[in-house]
Amino acid sequence: MTQKYTGMRKGISLVEMVIAIVLFAALAAIGLKYAKSYLNTDMQSKKARVAAATDQANQLLQAYVIYKTETGLEPTTIEDLNGSSMILTAIPTRISEMSTTGWELNASADGHVAFQLVIDLNGTTSGTKSDEEYCALFNREFNTSTELNVTDASTFGTTDFNTTQAAFGNYFCMQLAADDNATIYVIVP
Repeated sequence: MTQKYTGMRKGISLVEMVIAIVLFAALAAIGLKYAKSYLNTDMQSKKARVAAATDQANQLLQAYVIYKTETGLEPTTIEDLNGSSMILTAIPTRISEMSTTGWELNASADGHVAFQLVIDLNGTTSGTKSDEEYCALFNREFNTSTELNVTDASTFGTTDFNTTQAAFGNYFCMQLAADDNATIYVIVP
């Protein structure tokens, strides 16, 4: 006696198994792509903040030049740029994720006039990996040989202000010692 074929079979064919594997691989590749971009959003947001700080530095430099041209004097504080001269309608907003103080005008930056932004996200005098990443990203904007892989207490620049300026130009971030905060300097020409 032979069994009657009912149309039901046991198991799956090789073709069905290959199709399933290809579908799972495609889904895994798509998921990996989105997971990678999700994990990289922290670095992208830091790059955006560094770009904002660079833009603010350019605004401050232009305001400095205009102030000096109009008054014949050099401003002594950053507030001079939006005081009675009204060159700036407002001092650039502090980037709270980078600094607790915001931009300052420093007339004694090792013999130079410079705008400076102390990167002290954690509010302490010793830097963190996040602070140093901001410094590395800023320097990378002006010198692509700057390494972006930093660790806690990475030291940027040298103890010689002029040597660091020579390496990066008028825009640079440096940290004089491992227990100091990284600071962005924008030298006034």
